[in-house]
Amino acid sequence: MKRSLMAMVPLAALALGAVALEGTGTSALAHPPMPGPGPEGFGHGGPGGPGFGMPMLEGLDLTKKQKDAVHQVFRQSHDGMKDLHKQEKALHDQVVALLLTPGKIDSAQLQSLTQQQAALEAKKEADRMDVAVKIHDILTADQLTKAKERHDKISALLDQLHEIEHPQGKDED
Repeated sequence: MKRSLMAMVPLAALALGAVALEGTGTSALAHPPMPGPGPEGFGHGGPGGPGFGMPMLEGLDLTKKQKDAVHQVFRQSHDGMKDLHKQEKALHDQVVALLLTPGKIDSAQLQSLTQQQAALEAKKEADRMDVAVKIHDILTADQLTKAKERHDKISALLDQLHEIEHPQGKDED
């Protein structure tokens, strides 16, 4: 019995890591890979690449001035995130160490660490929203309209795909 419980500790650490990744937008099923970059490197891509990892920019023709402004917004955000990532790693390491230490787990310490992780996630989400607002303010009304139309089309297609994959209805999610 004791041996089987110890075998579950690494599984618990993996599960905790999976829960920590939930909501970060890393699901490959939710967002399948898109085709490569479009003209001038804008389109879909990862950080710093085409589309800057911001779907609302994909398919838009930005002026040089807009591209520079978007790059600046992302550069500032990236620089500000470096410290948060270090804190996040340190907290993660502390959680893993706590879960992999023999003996009874200090629940209060674990709860404190998870609360600190949640606070860091909230800071990261606030930064993402701040970036989105700044990007919104860079775009023209026409560009925002095109971005919304594209978003609506993609949402409708994803709904159709969901309906095909789950024909019994959406109420069983």
